[in-house]
Amino acid sequence: MRSAGQNICRRLTQTTTMASKKTTMRVMLVTDIPDALEAIMAHAQGSGGAMHEVVALAAPNDPLADKARDSSPDVIVVHVAKPEEYPFAELKSLSESAPLPVMFLADDARPEIMAQASHAGVNAYLPVDAGLKAFPTLAEWTRAQFLTIRELKKRLKEKEDKLADRITIERAKGIVMKLRSLEEDAAYHEIRKLAMKRSQPMRVVAEQIIDTENLVMCKG
Repeated sequence: MRSAGQNICRRLTQTTTMASKKTTMRVMLVTDIPDALEAIMAHAQGSGGAMHEVVALAAPNDPLADKARDSSPDVIVVHVAKPEEYPFAELKSLSESAPLPVMFLADDARPEIMAQASHAGVNAYLPVDAGLKAFPTLAEWTRAQFLTIRELKKRLKEKEDKLADRITIERAKGIVMKLRSLEEDAAYHEIRKLAMKRSQPMRVVAEQIIDTENLVMCKG
């Protein structure tokens, strides 16, 4: 007698074989529900007649990073029987190492569960029936939200890095001004000239100046 897991894997093989060659999104389904695959594929018709294709299945406790690396999905859909028992730490780990768009289908509307999902990197937490009925559109929306947030994070990090560069260079500039009795502009150009000579970013040279100053102070 086949287990539920074997049945799911068999149906995934059949579905993949019959899937349209024109695929809009590759889906990794994380589930412990035997008929979850059929439910997803029954609503998988995407825009322009293309199909959202389930390319990988995972159990809730599977290492998602490995599964995602092997299948290269565009979106992860989580549909489990008991959301309160779901190991959100696994999703959190994936979000930190190799983030992907995540849609979570659950009828559990408790704020603490939704908060756990959000903290773990879930981009859309949706009721099961509503999520399935509008699955193609919501899967695309989930991915769009993910890409928007990723771009915002990238811009924020760039601004933070620039600010950190400026603070470090300003500190190093103060050290050079003091040691060489130079004006502010002259000290800046000294650091810049040294960076060009060493083929290093100004921040790296500035950090070296600060480290040297700290070492001298410690020895003194």
